[in-house]
Amino acid sequence: MPAKEYEILALTMRYWFVLLILYIFVRSLVSTVRYLSNVKATAEESTGNIPFVLVLFALTAFVLLSLNGKLDVLTLLMGILVCSTFLFQYLLLCYLFGGIDRYLLLMVDTLCIVGFIMLQRLQPALAFRQVEWFGLGSIFLLLTILYVKFFKHWDKLNYPLMIIGLGVLILTLAIGKEIGGAKNWIQIWKYNVQPSEFVKIILVFVLSADLKTNKNRLRRLPVLLFTASVILLVVLQKDLGAAFLYFCLFVFLYYIATSDWLIAAGASFLASLGAFISYHLFGHVRTRIAAWRNPWADVENKGYQIAQSLIAIASGGWVGLGLGLGSPYVIPASKTDFIFAAICEEMGILTGVSIIGLYLLIMVRGAVIALRAKKPGDTLLAMGATISLAIQSFTIIGGVVKLIPLTGVTMPFVSYGGSSMLVSFGLLGIMQGIAIKNNQKKQDKDAQQHGEEDERYDEQEED
Repeated sequence: MPAKEYEILALTMRYWFVLLILYIFVRSLVSTVRYLSNVKATAEESTGNIPFVLVLFALTAFVLLSLNGKLDVLTLLMGILVCSTFLFQYLLLCYLFGGIDRYLLLMVDTLCIVGFIMLQRLQPALAFRQVEWFGLGSIFLLLTILYVKFFKHWDKLNYPLMIIGLGVLILTLAIGKEIGGAKNWIQIWKYNVQPSEFVKIILVFVLSADLKTNKNRLRRLPVLLFTASVILLVVLQKDLGAAFLYFCLFVFLYYIATSDWLIAAGASFLASLGAFISYHLFGHVRTRIAAWRNPWADVENKGYQIAQSLIAIASGGWVGLGLGLGSPYVIPASKTDFIFAAICEEMGILTGVSIIGLYLLIMVRGAVIALRAKKPGDTLLAMGATISLAIQSFTIIGGVVKLIPLTGVTMPFVSYGGSSMLVSFGLLGIMQGIAIKNNQKKQDKDAQQHGEEDERYDEQEED
């Protein structure tokens, strides 16, 4: 399609994309409010036409991208692949597991599809690989659900998990390669794997297993030492984003389980001290702090990333410049750390706000799933998964919009990255597994109540 005609079409379609994303967000918001207000409500609620709307959103976006210049058949096929993969995943999981939180799954899939579209816009080869990771992540989601739902003695694996977590981080420190200033990657075949992402899931299981029972501080010493050790190891790898996530996960989960403000305050003090020392030890940390304080002071060097991010978000306006009409290539790391800025530039601030809203709704539904769990271990598992996703989402979006210093963590389900996609789906699997168990227990309780009512009715008839 000629450039002028494409520009007119893209400028028109931007309203269509914003409308569809807002529709999905509003429907999810209404469902979540209804879910919160009704204690007896289950997560297995009809989603209406949202899957159809999401497919429509994906197909129209990929069709539009395929018309930019000469007709790109591969982009059209990519759109069909994305829609097919999404529908297969969604329908299969809903068929296999009664009680799965369908809105939670759809909100995550919406974030993934937005990520696919923007990666296709930026670098089609990475978009295809991200769909592959989406498929593998869905398998990991399925396995995690089965593990949480059926394996009742997961707390018995605490010490083996601690050994595995420490082992992979020590191995990374020894033979890992440095990317972006942090030595936190291991190359396996042709892929770069980030072990610190997988340790995040290990930390959720280890903390939940230990904190679900009442113990004195001395008996909790192994877990406290394990947490301190993994934080120290990722700091030595110069991966301060992972260290921050581990610390927040530990403090929030520990205080929720024990209300022990002394340990929480002590950990916060040590973390503050560690941050101060890291600032003076690592040059890239000082660079990020300086860029956060005033990116315009050295806009061509230290502040270039943040400055370009802010310019991109501002230039997009409420509805964006139009898919394919912006300049996301100018933004450094637009496929990973700064993909949120690229989305806002071409799809608008309203789309960005909707994405933030979807993250918030995911956290709310995760917290409700945790609070409705019947066992302390299940509550802590779901809460740990929710906290992990919440802190990571807030950290990366806050860094991109200059609310906090940039840490270099990925945007869950949206940024390119296989390790992040797998682990994020694993955390979602924990939440969905607990939701399914909650629904099963509710059904058992309802069946028991109906049985008792039938018995009373039979007794009255006999009398």
